[in-house]
Amino acid sequence: MTKNFRIGIWILLTCLLIFPSARADWKSQINQYLKQHEYAEAQNLLKINLSKLENSDKQEALALLPYLYHRNNLPAEEKKAVIDYFEEYGQAQPLFEFLDFSVFNDVLEFWGKWREEYPLISNLNFLVPVSAQDRTIPEILRLGFDLSTEAYYKIHLEGQPLEGGLWSKGPHLVQLPLPFSFDQPFSLNLDIFMKTKSITIKKRVVLEFRVETKNLQNPDLLVQRQDAPPVKNIEGEVALYIGETLIYKATKYLQKQIPVKITIPPPNPPGTKPYLVPQKDQYPMHSVSIFDAITAITKIIQDWKKKPPEKTPATFNRKAEINFTFTHPERQEIRTDVTIRLKPQKAEVQAY
Repeated sequence: MTKNFRIGIWILLTCLLIFPSARADWKSQINQYLKQHEYAEAQNLLKINLSKLENSDKQEALALLPYLYHRNNLPAEEKKAVIDYFEEYGQAQPLFEFLDFSVFNDVLEFWGKWREEYPLISNLNFLVPVSAQDRTIPEILRLGFDLSTEAYYKIHLEGQPLEGGLWSKGPHLVQLPLPFSFDQPFSLNLDIFMKTKSITIKKRVVLEFRVETKNLQNPDLLVQRQDAPPVKNIEGEVALYIGETLIYKATKYLQKQIPVKITIPPPNPPGTKPYLVPQKDQYPMHSVSIFDAITAITKIIQDWKKKPPEKTPATFNRKAEINFTFTHPERQEIRTDVTIRLKPQKAEVQAY
């Protein structure tokens, strides 16, 4: 019994010594396979070690896997592996320091092509106007994001086409109508199809509506606060149905006019503009030398050049979620707290 126990301990220690060295040596083995153009062997070795790797080693392995699929003429697996990498690490590219220079050039050229042609959506948030008050119902949902490259696109909401065209590289804005009913929690599927020269993908973004309804029985809570927006009158409504299901309901409101009392001052003396403070010295009683005018204009221009340019404030604020309170139009005692969140899904390869 003691002998078997010692043998077991010896085998365990041997494995602990072998496995770390094997994990640390996978880079040199794959580098050797690539130098010898043995791409199938390199692919098999990488897939065997992939589940054992951590942190930066795993990132380099996931970045190298599409290249090996490419070399082994597996385009479907290559595109899927490219999506896996970009969804996990974005535009970050590993250094591949373990590769020899001849191999490194080919791998770098491969990844340079995909960085230019993969349509990566990043920094996805709601865009809320700076002037919007907290917890007010948005008139429209605005989604802002950055796109890594130029791509043709089309957008579907719950399977219904909304728009399409060509997006350039950089920031973009998608506007969606706000659903009318908030009786219960629900979600909407926004599908963004993007096509470049090398790949076509579908990026699904789920808009999750969390709803909490309250029945306010206390009449004192039903009185509108003085600082709340004025009550709006409905002027017209347009509803959108799919079959017999109400999807959206757009309502046009007519804002009640609030009378404003304006005090008009008495007219100014003759020769002055209405409602302006009259000047003490009026033309033609007072004149300015042309040389004095040129000197004043020159000084204004010099001062303007010295003045630092003003920073233009941002038009929108980025928010991960939107919160507002909805009051039932027919039952004022029903108040609903609504939270809208974005849940981006992993992109999928499309055949077209």
